[in-house]
Amino acid sequence: MLRTLEKYEIIEEIGHGGMATVFRARDTNLDRWVALKIMHPHLRGSQEARARFRREAQGVARLRHPCVLEIYDYAGAESAESYIATELLTGPTLRGFADAHPDIPAEIAACFAIEVCRALEAAHDKGIIHRDVKPENILVHEARVIKLTDFGIASMLDANTMTATGQILGSPGHMAPEQIEGKDCDARTDVFALGTVLYLLACGRLPFTGRNPHQVLKRIGEGDFPDPLRIQPAIGGRLRAILKRALAREPEARHPTARALADELRAFVACIGIEDASSALAEYLRDPVAAAPELRRRAVRAGLDAAARASSAGDVQAAVESLDRVLALDDGNPEALRLVRSIGRRRRLIRASTAGSAVALLVGAAGVFLSQPPRTEPAPPRPATAVPSAARPSSPRPTATPASVATAVVPSVTPGGPRPSADDAGLSGALDVGRAAVAAPRLPAARRGPLLALDTDAPLRTVSFAFDPVNASIGVDGAPPRPYGPSFTGVELAPGPHRFVVESPCCSRLSLEVQVPAGTGAFPLARRLDSLPALLVVRTDGVPADVQVGGAATGRSNEAIRVPIATSDRRAEFDVVVTAPGRRSHHVRVRLEAGQPRELAVSMEPSEDPT
Repeated sequence: MLRTLEKYEIIEEIGHGGMATVFRARDTNLDRWVALKIMHPHLRGSQEARARFRREAQGVARLRHPCVLEIYDYAGAESAESYIATELLTGPTLRGFADAHPDIPAEIAACFAIEVCRALEAAHDKGIIHRDVKPENILVHEARVIKLTDFGIASMLDANTMTATGQILGSPGHMAPEQIEGKDCDARTDVFALGTVLYLLACGRLPFTGRNPHQVLKRIGEGDFPDPLRIQPAIGGRLRAILKRALAREPEARHPTARALADELRAFVACIGIEDASSALAEYLRDPVAAAPELRRRAVRAGLDAAARASSAGDVQAAVESLDRVLALDDGNPEALRLVRSIGRRRRLIRASTAGSAVALLVGAAGVFLSQPPRTEPAPPRPATAVPSAARPSSPRPTATPASVATAVVPSVTPGGPRPSADDAGLSGALDVGRAAVAAPRLPAARRGPLLALDTDAPLRTVSFAFDPVNASIGVDGAPPRPYGPSFTGVELAPGPHRFVVESPCCSRLSLEVQVPAGTGAFPLARRLDSLPALLVVRTDGVPADVQVGGAATGRSNEAIRVPIATSDRRAEFDVVVTAPGRRSHHVRVRLEAGQPRELAVSMEPSEDPT
């Protein structure tokens, strides 16, 4: 035991935050374990801090929600030490759980978020905005439920205290843009923060990252985060849309309430038969390793069923999005590949029937004409340029053919298909390839992805990727780029033209059209991407200075200097010389990498030489 505080025996420290330290303690009156949160000594003299501490205790005590940490006791204004006694939680923080289980199924990530939404709904209904939703403030309790903690911490501290304690700077990756800018916060602020937590659980990383808090906050302000489907293709397009809405830059574009976010997430998990997020989460938490394969199997089955329904309804885009997720969860799934080929065959049949209908229209129009009696007036002479010479019949035209034949109906041309001619229409040159065509029905526009490229009778060809650098993401035929790795080293495509987009943090974006030839064996696709320049910023404590980076670049201090990096190396070392009038010059050697920023702090001391 460390010490005694009134009726509490303090056993050990279990947590430390910006405003208080949390201890495991025993309530001697009720003989139960509690978590005792004691305000830091340097804040006890602040009446404002003590008042906010009291408001937090009173406000959270009103919630009484199963997903909110329960408060047992509060020290009172007259106590020498301000403390709050709460239930003692048993499990790790959600951040610790995510680190221990990096492959959380997307539906379970959604269930976690639904439970947090329930806690936030209760708080928002009482007029309480959390303002500090992050995985470190969400705890797993008894391996069956989650608890949201630390309500009101951010709002309890004034600006000076927040900076001094690091409460805000400790979690910049979860703050909404309006919170960073000092604007009014509401329920949508908590929705944004929860969006960052859901992104972490579903994708394995935070949406906003950087080398320092300033860079992170800047990216939040700009709404700059990677497409979640690019980071983790297995989450599917539906969860991607939910994430992008929750993380919208403008509050008006987000879910208006936590309840609205929860409703979308419930619809998402219902696709695999999860009707109650609490029960599903409890079942998963009992044994995450054993539960994950079954959840993946259910997600694959649901995706296949959704793709089949969408395909039958003619919604090619929805079918492809479902199959994309199925193949990300189960690479090479035979049923998914059969559906892919079925979509390709159906599109070919539609095109064939479309062309046939147009030919029927053409023949029907010709039949109507031929059944009419010839006109009594002589036909006017035809212009010499009416029909190309290659299309004219060798025999003379019948004199009964009127000039209006020049506007006969012809089939429309299917993109990528054979172009019909007058002979193909069965009229043996008696009708001109006309100036007025009846347009055949067209397929609805759809996103062209790698799966849609399987629209041919020719055998598929494996395109194997060999890009430099290896840490590239590749998009095929308009699909979101996927990171190159063990599960994505190539793609099967039909022979013909295909579009590839290659991205890498160190290099310029590459977009290319490639003709995949027919044949057997893998078709290698290799390209070297051009290196982006490195960005060097030399900080000189406000002293204007000149910066010379070897023989590669020059610039001024406190400004980004673009330093070219050789494509063959991707990184290089440079001698950096910093000079300013009346100051000592500095000479340092730095290592720069293509496409990466680098900051260099230099103290410009006054020169000892007066000249």
